[in-house]
Amino acid sequence: MSGILGAIFGLALVVGLLVLVVSAARRRGRGHDGIDARSVRRFFQYVLLFALFVVAAVGLAELLGRLFGARSEPWEDDAYQLAQALAFVFVGLPLAAALAWWTWRRHRTDTAERDSTLFAAYLTLTALTGVFVAATSLQRLVVAAVQESRPDAAAAGSLLAWGALWLGHWVAARRSLDHRRGTPHVLLGSLVGLVFTLAGLVTTLGILLDLVLRPDVVRYGSGLAEGVGLLLSGALVWGVYWLADGVRLPRSTLWLAYVLPVGVGGGLVMALVAASRLLWSVLVWLVGDRLGRTASEHFESAAFEVVAFLAGVAVWGYHRWVLGAAGARRPAGDEAATPEPDAVAAGPRPDGPTRGEVRRVYEYLMAGIALIAAAFGVGTILVALIEAATPGEDVGLTVRNTALAAGTLLAVGVPVWWLYWRRIRAAVAAAPGPEAASLTRRVFLVLLFGVAGVAAVVALIAVALTFFQDLVSGAPGASTVREARYGLGVLVATAAVSAYHGTVFRSDRARTVTAGQPAGPRSIVLVGVDDPDLERRLVRATGARVEGWVRLDAPAPAWDADAVLAALDGHAGEDLLVVADAAGLRVLSVDLGDGRSAGR
Repeated sequence: MSGILGAIFGLALVVGLLVLVVSAARRRGRGHDGIDARSVRRFFQYVLLFALFVVAAVGLAELLGRLFGARSEPWEDDAYQLAQALAFVFVGLPLAAALAWWTWRRHRTDTAERDSTLFAAYLTLTALTGVFVAATSLQRLVVAAVQESRPDAAAAGSLLAWGALWLGHWVAARRSLDHRRGTPHVLLGSLVGLVFTLAGLVTTLGILLDLVLRPDVVRYGSGLAEGVGLLLSGALVWGVYWLADGVRLPRSTLWLAYVLPVGVGGGLVMALVAASRLLWSVLVWLVGDRLGRTASEHFESAAFEVVAFLAGVAVWGYHRWVLGAAGARRPAGDEAATPEPDAVAAGPRPDGPTRGEVRRVYEYLMAGIALIAAAFGVGTILVALIEAATPGEDVGLTVRNTALAAGTLLAVGVPVWWLYWRRIRAAVAAAPGPEAASLTRRVFLVLLFGVAGVAAVVALIAVALTFFQDLVSGAPGASTVREARYGLGVLVATAAVSAYHGTVFRSDRARTVTAGQPAGPRSIVLVGVDDPDLERRLVRATGARVEGWVRLDAPAPAWDADAVLAALDGHAGEDLLVVADAAGLRVLSVDLGDGRSAGR
């Protein structure tokens, strides 16, 4: 118990410190001081409040479990467990209630306390801790009810205590946090529910399908009950967080960061991995080395792979539909909350300048995930060739099965990559300038080269280590190449990926040079009131580096976005100061002779 509490408190300290640093950075960026005394006080206040509520929940769970009939394990000190639970409840709970009441009073008299980032982080962390423990407790209850036909008293006590902790903070979060500050809580809760639901779904349906396919072999014990428990608890959490709230959130950057990489990307990864494993198993059975296994033994995981593939496709398709539906119902004039208006298209409609960043992110994400699978296939081909050409003992896969694994990865990855890359190429052909200069494409290429470079360096070091080990021992030869085959496979795969995308990068640079200077300024400094929405709009409209400075010498009027955009005409490639005052807008072109840009 002490180990669990220590881990929870350590997590709370780390999260609190991160939030404190981020909050200080944001304050400094807006012209305020960084970390002040109030921020430090809030940090310790909410960490202590979190710790007290967790301690109280642990003690209350123990006492409720005993009330329902739970008993300590034989190796546990029953008297110590009871004394600890009493101390946690009768000391921790009153202190938590007193500190919560004092915090509530402070929030009523000072709106800055209620609007602080640390308070939002406290509500998020406490609610998620409660819902995670409550969900696992519900799973234990289901397992005991199905497997042993009796309730688990300890799990029931834990469910009530931690469920109450979650419910209280969930209600407080809904009442106290606006959409912007409450979005992380809702999306993280949705992620917990989605992971639990998928794990329970694959376990439950996989076991049921395996029982149908192999009725004389399968013996799962409590596995089915555990799967049902995970599915039930995950579905409840996902329904509360996502279906009831998350899917209706504004289409902000954070919302898109959940739907695209987690929902769409995670579903595709799950489907590709399951499809690759299932296809490889079939190919090995048909033309590979069976290694003396029976059909039942060889396909022992096939049922779970089928279910995982279908679940991955369902997750990918659902979140892709949500992404398109959110774009279709975007409120008029909500550019700040929804960076791009277009929905994700099903077909390769190269719509030129109207093509938005959301669609670009979707297509490059899908192409990148499939490219990773294809790259693994290319590297595995070299591994199989080295194994076939050099003497040695096969550990794990035989040469034939390794070759089949390479073919499987290529068969699964290449078609998906080509499908989305063809759409991207069609869009580039229709609008070369905007597509080649788009932020998503630049980030994709830079990230690709970065990951490939890191992988190549690690592989090269591993290959060199193998070579020098054999050189020092005086036995370099074919066996050295065989031992280094996986590192060599990574080097070949990264070289192939880098070579092809290097030509893409050079082609983009040529298009950019041909297009000439951008139509907008090089950098913009806005001097007036703080307006992050205007800054984002100017970045999208001009491609310039934009920074906002708050005026302290005199009150400044609110920015007129259309007037600012009109004032920027005729200043292509320049560094600008845009000043807002009572007389209107003043646009000053500055010469930064030291090579620095105003937007840096």
